[in-house]
Amino acid sequence: MIYRLKKRFEKIKTKKLKNKFKRSLEESEKLRELDINSIHNTWVALQKAKINDYDEFYNVSLYSSIVNRDIAILWNNYILTESKSEKNLYGRLLSMTIIEYLDDINGLLGKKLRLELEENSMNEYIHVFNKVNKSFAKIKTQFNSELRKIRNNSAAHKTKKSKDLLDFTRDEHLESLNEIARIVSEINLILIKLSSQIVIKITEQIKSKK
Repeated sequence: MIYRLKKRFEKIKTKKLKNKFKRSLEESEKLRELDINSIHNTWVALQKAKINDYDEFYNVSLYSSIVNRDIAILWNNYILTESKSEKNLYGRLLSMTIIEYLDDINGLLGKKLRLELEENSMNEYIHVFNKVNKSFAKIKTQFNSELRKIRNNSAAHKTKKSKDLLDFTRDEHLESLNEIARIVSEINLILIKLSSQIVIKITEQIKSKK
């Protein structure tokens, strides 16, 4: 009797914690959407005013914010679901999103962005972007084969051998995924905070030209 009551209490406690966590996630998602809309609306307004001096910056800023949102949604569902099949699906999609982001972000933080920053007298930010870029490159190298194996064989369904696909989805290939998602999210947060600082600088520059 005591054992059953204890188990019931643990279930109630866990349910309350999960509900609290879900509410917190919903609030975070609202903030992320506000951030994305703000960046998008500002960029559109600048383009309408025929100000294209900051297009490379706004492109990488909006892109990183969108991917940050997608990773957060997939990661949260991966953590919260109690279904083995759902966990496998979210894990594979999360792996695919991360590896494709790591493939793309190095180019977006490269030469074109550096030249744009130089032309707009923002040289002080170049070394920080370079540091962020190196951090992304490091995590890509560290987990490259693992992430690509998941993406190529399962997430993107590139294999045409149905038995191999079924076997792969049943195996444990996602052990490092929480750590990978955590590190990528932390690096991305640094990039987003840096972008916020540059937005302020851009606003000051535009005002000074009027």
